[in-house]
Amino acid sequence: MSEAMTFSRTDLTRKTRQILELVRRGRPAVIRSYGKDQAILLDAMDYRLLRGLAGLASDPEESEIRRLLRSYLDEEISLSRTAEALGVSRFELMERFDRLGAPLRNGPSDLGEAKEEVNAARTWE
Repeated sequence: MSEAMTFSRTDLTRKTRQILELVRRGRPAVIRSYGKDQAILLDAMDYRLLRGLAGLASDPEESEIRRLLRSYLDEEISLSRTAEALGVSRFELMERFDRLGAPLRNGPSDLGEAKEEVNAARTWE
């Protein structure tokens, strides 16, 4: 995960817009008060991905994001197909997985997966 920035509660009050923009760009923010961590701010997609990954091991109920992540990790679907289903580009998902320390399979493993990646790239705008 990207190294977190640390802010006081006062900083959060005074610089909310700037802090949220940094978080949106992938930099987690730790809010400290009286020398202790009080909260951590994450980008919304990073949060959903982390919950989905954590839930794979601990919660038998499958959400859509968990189903996608499980299919990706079980090598049933490609990174491009996973990204398309999440509504992000392949490159954005790669960046997010890298930032979150999630397993990343680079490149297609066979011709069918390569064709799937090309088709997903063609449909992404």
